[in-house]
Amino acid sequence: MENNRPSISQYLVTTCLLVIDELNERYKGMSKEELKKIANEKFNEMDITVRLGNPFGHMAHYSVGDNGKSKNKNNHDIFIEQKDFIIEVKFLKNWKSGSKNNTSSNSKPWSEYQKDFDWLISEIDAGNKDKRAFVIGWFNCVEYFSQLMQLGTNPGVKTLLNEERAVYFPFFNKMKIPTYTTDLAYNYSWAYNPIPMNLIGNHIGKYNCMFLGNKKDCFHFAIYY
Repeated sequence: MENNRPSISQYLVTTCLLVIDELNERYKGMSKEELKKIANEKFNEMDITVRLGNPFGHMAHYSVGDNGKSKNKNNHDIFIEQKDFIIEVKFLKNWKSGSKNNTSSNSKPWSEYQKDFDWLISEIDAGNKDKRAFVIGWFNCVEYFSQLMQLGTNPGVKTLLNEERAVYFPFFNKMKIPTYTTDLAYNYSWAYNPIPMNLIGNHIGKYNCMFLGNKKDCFHFAIYY
């Protein structure tokens, strides 16, 4: 950490905890179904992104939805020029698929997340650890995480777990072997602690994840840094 200044993860942990507290108060006593409706109809990625950037005040530059983000430092979800901080943000939804049976599906294809993971890893490899982060946020309102993100070898809520994707989510326990996406359960005892991601060729502690939230919280975050 340069000159003993706070790292990007230290800023983000505090901010994420405040966002969780805010949403807990706002949606106190609501059922999972009510939360799902709020998540899908009243929130979008910018709502979460602005909350994460708020503590930086006018230092924060937002570029949500801009094309060609990787080409320019300014074209990232949050860019704090004075601190050389760059943050990418994804908000998970459980969209209605539009099918005849009116089922819900994941909000984005896996490639959208893989792109941000690849960006973060390349930035850390380039010497920007403690200055770059990828944050994923979601309402704690579905039975299975696979209703929010495609972690299986095939599309669908219940399919064999794709181990190459699962490595990015070390805060889940595998309840059965072989593991289907519906066999994942949050390990809340790992929350609020840095968890090394065991990527191929990874030096321990080079790429870390922190899961924020507990069972009663209506919102969860995962910070990658």
